[in-house]
Amino acid sequence: MTGRTLLDLLAVAGALGLIALLAVEIGLRVTGIGGFPLFVRDQRSVYRMASDQQGRFRRRARWRYGRFGIRTDVDVDTLAGKVVVLGDSVVEGGLHLDQSETLAAVLERETGQAICPVACHGWALDNELGALTALPGWAQAAALVWVVNSGDFDTVGQGESELSFPTRRPLWLALWLARRHIYRTQPRWWPVKGMLSRPGPYMPEMREAALARFAQVAPQIAGPIVIVAHAQRGEDVDGEPFFRRLAQVRPGTGFVAPSRLPGWGDDCYLDFIHPNARGARLIADAIAPFLPAREEA
Repeated sequence: MTGRTLLDLLAVAGALGLIALLAVEIGLRVTGIGGFPLFVRDQRSVYRMASDQQGRFRRRARWRYGRFGIRTDVDVDTLAGKVVVLGDSVVEGGLHLDQSETLAAVLERETGQAICPVACHGWALDNELGALTALPGWAQAAALVWVVNSGDFDTVGQGESELSFPTRRPLWLALWLARRHIYRTQPRWWPVKGMLSRPGPYMPEMREAALARFAQVAPQIAGPIVIVAHAQRGEDVDGEPFFRRLAQVRPGTGFVAPSRLPGWGDDCYLDFIHPNARGARLIADAIAPFLPAREEA
């Protein structure tokens, strides 16, 4: 084989590889895989959802975020007079729940109240309280529903990587998804280890810090407070006393444990922790009795 023939073969192989990559790229974009929301860095809560964006993931699950990065179909200027549902991705809903199926949307339909979900992926207790107090009118909220899970007790999500918390659209979606997969799974064949920044390390002292901060925030909330102790799949919330300690910060705080609800089971989860549409409905039904009556116009 001559040098010229080898170069010709390499050129053909390169062209075919580029065509294949373009085909994959087009296919991913046509199917809506790149239809995910973006994040912004925020020193008060480390990061949050970006403002004023909307789309559909895989052309099915609709999402919309307003001025403050709140996943709602109406523009929100203040939390005053509204029911705030605070939490992490359990509240936010994620990419596999349509906006109409999220906990906040279901609770709004069932109660007729104006619901504001202050939530983001991968948060921890300190980040959640920081996000709440960064928004105008938080102390005048009609009620605060704080959905907590044990995965948030001892770690703080830092929003370290664009591969987990993208702040901009990737130029090449296929290459970005490949990098993201390697970053998150660390396959055995990958030579570079230890690159994944996890929301750790384990810091049990954060529980007392979160209690202290909540003790400052809770008395300032005008309306009632409800703690929702959301269990991971198979978890016994009675085995984690910190849920009750949060509820004891302010006397009269309501307490809901979805895993104890009639009808709750494994079929209420999308994965190991996130509720599906059925789970969101059951949680909303349990929260509704704790909320103040809707004020008629």
